[in-house]
Amino acid sequence: MLVWRGGKAERMGTLILARLAAPFGMWETHAPHPLPDTPDSMAAFHLDWQQCRGSQAFPTALGFTPQALQGPAGNLALVDLRRGVEQARYLWAGPNLVKLYGASLTGRLLSQCYRGQALADVRAAYQRMLDQQGPVFSDRRFRIFGEKLGYHRLLLPLLDERGKVGFAMLLLLPKGNLKSSVDWRPYEIELELAEALRSESR
Repeated sequence: MLVWRGGKAERMGTLILARLAAPFGMWETHAPHPLPDTPDSMAAFHLDWQQCRGSQAFPTALGFTPQALQGPAGNLALVDLRRGVEQARYLWAGPNLVKLYGASLTGRLLSQCYRGQALADVRAAYQRMLDQQGPVFSDRRFRIFGEKLGYHRLLLPLLDERGKVGFAMLLLLPKGNLKSSVDWRPYEIELELAEALRSESR
């Protein structure tokens, strides 16, 4: 249990606990088809993927990627799933996603980019796509200390050289003012502090 001593420390403890008392939460919706508020550009990108399939269940990574880059390339990433979700890595990521994350993603394992619950959530998203064997539209919303953040996400399965789903094309469109890591990193720090305080108080 945390014990705050001294006037300054006591005031800081009161401030932190007051912040933690503010409402926050996360809501997420998934579907194999566009959701009611899915952006038109995302629905159109899904249609391009469908038309690229030909007679196959899904497009190949080699066949769809050049076409995909003619669209919303800045918000795309190609993820290698051939060694399983636990060893999934970004083969490349567009500049808007790099700006949103705050560092280069290319060549990095998911486990090198995320940790804790964030890593579990990202892995679960790709596992969901593999389990459903089809596209997954997601609408994720956060309320963190009065701020509303969120994004629209689309995961599209792509075939590898073996004819199996070995890749995923990610399209991620942030909501509202969520444009770069500067917009969300401060809240990540506060949430980590909240979890640390809860752990100490147990």
